[in-house]
Amino acid sequence: MSKTNNLTSWLRPLSAVMLVIMSLTLLVACGDPTATPVPATTAAATTAAATTAAATTAAATTAATTAAPTTAATTAATTAATTAATTAATTAATTAATTAASAATTTAASSSTPAGVVTSAPIGAEGTAKISLKELRLGVIPAENSTKVFDDTKPFAEALSKALGVPVRLTVGTNYTATIEALASGKIDVAWFGPFSYVLASDKYNAEAFALQLGLKGETSYNSLIITTAKTGIKSLNDLKGRSFSFVDPASTSGNLVPRYTMLRNGLDPDKDVKGSFAGGHDASLLGVISGKTDAGAVASDVFANLVAAGKVSETDVIVVAKSDPIPNSPIAYRKELSAGDKAAIKAAFLGVKDPVALKSANTGGFEDVSNSKYDGLRDIAKILNLDLTKLK
Repeated sequence: MSKTNNLTSWLRPLSAVMLVIMSLTLLVACGDPTATPVPATTAAATTAAATTAAATTAAATTAATTAAPTTAATTAATTAATTAATTAATTAATTAATTAASAATTTAASSSTPAGVVTSAPIGAEGTAKISLKELRLGVIPAENSTKVFDDTKPFAEALSKALGVPVRLTVGTNYTATIEALASGKIDVAWFGPFSYVLASDKYNAEAFALQLGLKGETSYNSLIITTAKTGIKSLNDLKGRSFSFVDPASTSGNLVPRYTMLRNGLDPDKDVKGSFAGGHDASLLGVISGKTDAGAVASDVFANLVAAGKVSETDVIVVAKSDPIPNSPIAYRKELSAGDKAAIKAAFLGVKDPVALKSANTGGFEDVSNSKYDGLRDIAKILNLDLTKLK
């Protein structure tokens, strides 16, 4: 047999191997079209691995050509090429898969707040999108456990999405300040604030309130409660001196601003006369008092009523030491940079949500128009407490 025929005979199986390697390389590089997209860093690693596999194959092919004169050498070269290329491609695929899984795990673990896109139902009778934004990013303060707030608010976000004709991305801040700063930096378009967190966002970042959240029975206000339990022996505000006390969050109205004002008005220094700490949420403050973690604490009257109605706590679990004057309910505000048309459409959508299931999921009976001046009373309290709203977080 001639050298040409001999060379052809061992090149045929090597060509088949090359086809397999090319297929593996393409699979590694392109991936499953139904899979979750791999981050750019992972894609780069995959490409590098595939390039290494291709280089190894080329090197093996060169070695095989050089060794072609004998059948034994041909077999050895073919086997070497197949083994080296398969190993390289397998390694590339394994590395890519491992890196992708690691990246996905890292992303999930690093997410500090629940966040997701609530997609609207297919647009039909609602018509086309009512705003120029591709999605509405709605942020909510964590008045209670963040995950619970996120899950509870989803049905409302879905109704809002349907009204606007675009998806709604719902996020719950890690704390009140996180939601304020998210609106200020343009990471969210609309924020569901507490009254005092709105005052901070308005005076510091020009947030604009456009709707007032109503209570489930149409209430327009609520109260701040200072609570304790019978076992502490605390019966009046004066008895709080020297005791541990759970505030909610520095930017909370009924969980910090008003309780401090109440103490000050009754001769107590909230920074010196009580051993204060921040619980992070109204539910956490309430449960901390009931469990004995703190001697007393602050909680919003509506959160307390909701937890009682849900059977989580009983009214007899606590003693109300003080109840504040009415506080205007929570406002909804958008960032000042939005266009006038988008602001009008967003306001109309909020005021227009009437579905009782959606409204109840957000713990509201609906919304009414509101002005910035509605919260001037809280600004006055901040002045009495000597709080600089431009610096407070």
